[in-house]
Amino acid sequence: MTTTPTTPATPTTDTVEQQVGADEQAEGCACGGCGCDDTAGRSTAGQATDDTVAITRKPEVEPTDLDVRPLPPAQRHERILATVAALVPGEAFVLVNDHDPKPLRYQLDAEQPGQIAWEYLAEGPELWRVLLTRERCC
Repeated sequence: MTTTPTTPATPTTDTVEQQVGADEQAEGCACGGCGCDDTAGRSTAGQATDDTVAITRKPEVEPTDLDVRPLPPAQRHERILATVAALVPGEAFVLVNDHDPKPLRYQLDAEQPGQIAWEYLAEGPELWRVLLTRERCC
């Protein structure tokens, strides 16, 4: 699941660009969970060029963000972890929460060390936006 937030025509905030391979979107990770290079075994025939995903640093919620604030607290981690699990290397999404999701970061670092990059786009006090990117699998 690759999220492509919309950005204003003339943004006044910093923009982070992330490369996402079109072949990863279509095929998913080719390593099969064995820990090898995530591009191993992937055919280069018919590959498309990389798409650019622009993520804007700002406190407003974008329509493509995963906003868990309306969910009951007991369902938030389940929804976030399912979204993280669906990511293939290079894919990302923006998480929106009403508090710093630092405990989630600790959980991801413990369960999937070095696999998920974490970058704050907005840090409270009422709204947190975090860019989560799968850097590699396994």
